[in-house]
Amino acid sequence: RTPFEYIRDHLGYRLELQEATWPGQPHAGTTMPFHLSLINRGFSTIINPRAVYLALIDSQGKLATTYQLDADPHLWQPYAPGDPDYTPLVHRIENEIPLPPDLSPGSFLVGLWLPDAADSLREDARYTIRVANREVPWWTAPGNAYGINILGALTILPPAYDAP
Repeated sequence: RTPFEYIRDHLGYRLELQEATWPGQPHAGTTMPFHLSLINRGFSTIINPRAVYLALIDSQGKLATTYQLDADPHLWQPYAPGDPDYTPLVHRIENEIPLPPDLSPGSFLVGLWLPDAADSLREDARYTIRVANREVPWWTAPGNAYGINILGALTILPPAYDAP
């Protein structure tokens, strides 16, 4: 590649998903541990305000629910300032996701959603951040809404009730 191509491909931020894990079959009404790690391979952090969401898409292809994760993309530096080797930093997000008891049991797609902070652009997929990994599927609702990076699948079981 030419120097121009390298600069073109890394100008700004370039988020690369490393790993995403969660239990395979949690029960509705419980909390689900969620872990995500990524690397910013670009030259900069994300500048504009962004919230980070975990999204669940049901088997009918509808956005079932979203959970705001405890993460600040402004802190996702490509490497530690002053690092002479430019070693990429791995950014980890670890949250406990509360699954509502009325969440319908079944199969869901799990996604990472990084929408624009402006209300008028929030649900427009053109303004949502897409990870750089080619193998990560991109899901949009009808009308090019949302724009969610699909991380994998999840089966939600019915609420577990203690026997009397």
